Formats: sequence, structure tokens, C-alpha cells
Amino acid sequence: MKKLEYIKSQVSDLSPKDKQELITYLKNSYSVFSDYVNVKACPHCKSTKIVKNGTRNGHHKYICRNCKKNFTYRTKTPLSGIQKLNQWNIFIDDFMSLNLTPIRELKDKIGVSEQTVFNWRHKLLSALVLKDQVFENDIIEFDEANFLISRKGRQGMGIIDKNKYTRWRRSQVGESDYNVKVFVAYGRFSRQLNITRSNMGRTKKKDMEAYFTKERFKNIKVYCDMHPTYKGFFRDNGIPFETFLSKKHVSWDKPEVHNQTVNSYIRNFKDFTNIHLRGVSTKYIDLYLKWFQFIHETRLVVERQLSSGQKVKFNIADNICKEVVGNTAGLDIYRMLEFSYQLYLQANGRTDYGGCKNHYYKAKVIRTDLLG
Repeated sequence: MKKLEYIKSQVSDLSPKDKQELITYLKNSYSVFSDYVNVKACPHCKSTKIVKNGTRNGHHKYICRNCKKNFTYRTKTPLSGIQKLNQWNIFIDDFMSLNLTPIRELKDKIGVSEQTVFNWRHKLLSALVLKDQVFENDIIEFDEANFLISRKGRQGMGIIDKNKYTRWRRSQVGESDYNVKVFVAYGRFSRQLNITRSNMGRTKKKDMEAYFTKERFKNIKVYCDMHPTYKGFFRDNGIPFETFLSKKHVSWDKPEVHNQTVNSYIRNFKDFTNIHLRGVSTKYIDLYLKWFQFIHETRLVVERQLSSGQKVKFNIADNICKEVVGNTAGLDIYRMLEFSYQLYLQANGRTDYGGCKNHYYKAKVIRTDLLG
């Protein structure tokens, strides 16, 4: 504290030019994530035998006594490779507003390229992909949503007649093989929301098995429509369920049996992606699904504190920073987005995925031998 007071007393004697230089220095040497550093293990070999080994750009370096590698708190996290801390901090301010300003507006505000903003956003969103909930002793509203496959940003798609292609897209409704399924579950008691990308085309029992795992759903009862796959799966697995006509969205004799809450979240997410973001590529839809889910969780925490009469102590920066700094899988998820996207299309019978214009992936060799 004495050191800070001394620095403040010295700042008052600086010239306007020197003060501006000091402000620039501070902006380029500080990141909000620095306050959440808690390095306990080596990101390379997971050994806890680590010691401090100097500093780099104002951040502590560490060395692992097991694998002998140097690292910082940013190594192998979504923060790896971030250099422009001044512009980065402006980007983080917008990100933590839960607003997600369109990329073209943000790049003018920050003063970096559109591609840089694009990469920064998806790096951070990648840290949220592995977040998942456990529904236990709950009543689950369940439904699925269709999202027509989007190749936004792809190159080499071979589309000759754009008008004909537009008409074709409009004809792809319902159980089309080009519709991406998104499973949505909402817990009546826990108020938890889970949104996960599933298969393409008609839902099969194997898709339900992949979603309704014993680790994610424990001792539940499901409210859903009369989809034959739903009924068959729940019956075969001994999961209690009640149904209603899909056109009615509610049971005629039991008004509490419905999935209106889930349908509301589906509409909100579609508005979020189609209107606010002007469309999202299927390649990135997982990231934005989890972002939408994260926003729901954030609001839920605040609402619970308000309803109990407590003073709101929730800090959005605290929540995001802990997720990002402690996440060593997010960077790998980000780097594998293109490869995972091609595997997903191949698994669903699609091979016309075009090319990615992101310069990061152009430098990588996609292993087509693993695509089938």
C-alpha cells in the first residue's frame, strides 16, 4: 500500500506527455485475467513439481522439474498467443457485457483486423464448451430444434445459381437431412438449461442415448411430445415420461405437462443468432449454444440472490476469468474446430464442406484419412 501511495505522489509531478505514456504502459501490461492466476501444475505433463523462473512481459514464468519446460499461466489456455493487451482489454470489456457486439462493429472500435476479433471471440467461447450440468431429481422439459446447415464463411462451395440455392434452402424443413438437430433440456426444479448439438436429419435412438447419459440425468421425469423415437427410448430405458401432441405443445388433460419453457429458449436463441449475429456457421454453433447457456446461468444466479433478499455478489468477470484461466482444453477445442466440423459432416453423410478462409487452418494439414 505504501508503494502505491508513493507512486501516486510521483504521478502528480509528471508532465501530460509522461502521464499519457504511463497510461499506455499500464494498458499494455495488464489483463483482467492476471488477477485470477492460480498455477498449480504444469500444463504440459500435469506435474505439480513447479517453481517460479523469472518473468516475461510482467508475468511470472514457471519451470517444471519433471519435463523441464517453461510456461506461464497463459500456456495452453485460450489466452495463448494474445499479444495486443491494450486492444484485448477493450475486447474483454465488451465480451463481459454479455452483449456480443457484431464483429465488424467491434473491429472498428478496437482497431484490429476482423480476423483477429473473430479469433479472440472463438478462443474465449471454446473455454465454455465443456461446461455441462447434472440434472438430478428433476422434471425435464425436452424438445429439439432444427437449424439448417450453414456454411457461412466457407469458400469453394461451387454454388453457380444463387437464386436456385436460396430456393433449395427454403425447402429444407422438418426432418431434412440438411437440418442440424439441437437438443434442449430444462429442469423445472433446478431451472438449469442444457443446449447441445446432436445429429443431422431424423432423430434416432442412438442420438438420444448419446444425450441422455446416466452421468448427466439422474432420477428424472421427462415431459415431451409424442415423437416415436422419444417414447421408444424412454420406455426402453425405464425413464418416466409424459407426452402431448406436438401441435398443441401442452397436454389436454394435464396443463402442467408441456415444454413451453424450452420452446421459449429455442425462439430466443434463434433470434440471438439470426437477428443479432446475422447467422452462425454450423461449424461454430456449439460455441454459441454454450454461450447462450452461460448467459442463462449468469442471470439465474443473480435472480436467486435477488429473490432471497441478498445483496447481489455475482461478478461476471470473476465467473468468466476462472473458466478461461483454468481451462487447458479450450485451446485444443479451438484448434480442432475445422477438423471436428468435417468429422461431424462426414458422420452425417455430408462431404460438401468447402474450404475454410481462416488463415490459421490454411497452415494446418487436415487428416482426410480420418474422415472415412
